[in-house]
Amino acid sequence: VANYSYIPPGKYVFAVTACNNDGVWSETGAAVAFTVLPYFWQTGWFRILAELSVAFVVGGSVLIATRRHMRRKVEQLEREQAIERERTRIAKDIHDDLGASLTRITMLSQSACNELDNSPQAAAHVGQICTTARELTRAMDEIVWAVNPQHDSLDSLAIYLGKYAQDYLRAAGIRCRLNMPDDLPPWPVAAEVRHNLFLAFKEALHNVVKHSDGKEVRVILAWRTKGIVLSVQDNGRGFTPGLPGYGDPGDPGRLESGHGIVNMKLRLAEIHGTCEIQSAPKSGTAVKFDVTV
Repeated sequence: VANYSYIPPGKYVFAVTACNNDGVWSETGAAVAFTVLPYFWQTGWFRILAELSVAFVVGGSVLIATRRHMRRKVEQLEREQAIERERTRIAKDIHDDLGASLTRITMLSQSACNELDNSPQAAAHVGQICTTARELTRAMDEIVWAVNPQHDSLDSLAIYLGKYAQDYLRAAGIRCRLNMPDDLPPWPVAAEVRHNLFLAFKEALHNVVKHSDGKEVRVILAWRTKGIVLSVQDNGRGFTPGLPGYGDPGDPGRLESGHGIVNMKLRLAEIHGTCEIQSAPKSGTAVKFDVTV
């Protein structure tokens, strides 16, 4: 008797030789052939069917997942297009309605101011109306630029920043020198990035005009791998950096409110950028904004 715990399916020959009590072995022995039949799950056709079934299930799962991913992507693109259409509509409405009204107020105020030479107080009030309308017009232009999706590009950002710096510094009697590359990459720049970077840039120019007592400002724009570096450098009196957002109390050029530098850093942090400031008394100030787009 011979017991085997497991024999795989197949054809076998069981052979036996034996010896007697004297230790003499048989010359030929005995043999029996037999076949172990497989269970149905051990057959070739079942394995092929199982492999095909697994491939079908995997392929179907991949197809379903791909379709879901494509459907979500299409829905996201549709939402983005709807948002862009809404931004375009808002920018157009602001420009057409509010812009036209502010321009009309400015023109009427200027005309009225010219006709009120004999009434200084009235002329002063009308002059204030004219100034306010002009400031609102400029603020509206900034809002329209920030909202309009047609300006979601690095090239548009560079052009707008350069024009704003020249106009703002010219009105303050400060010379502006622009250093911007002509071959900017065609990168899209989100509205949030443009808006926060512009407001920080505007704050830097405001600090130059209000505190630096400088005569010249350099605006430098450079691009790196998937990012830009915007610098505002003045030749003013500078300050000694002390506590965050402040110059030393003894510096004549320290920020009066103490919030300008903090605001710039917060705005850059909102778009995952950085704001670095280098300054020293009588050595000017350099503000550098580093942003990934």
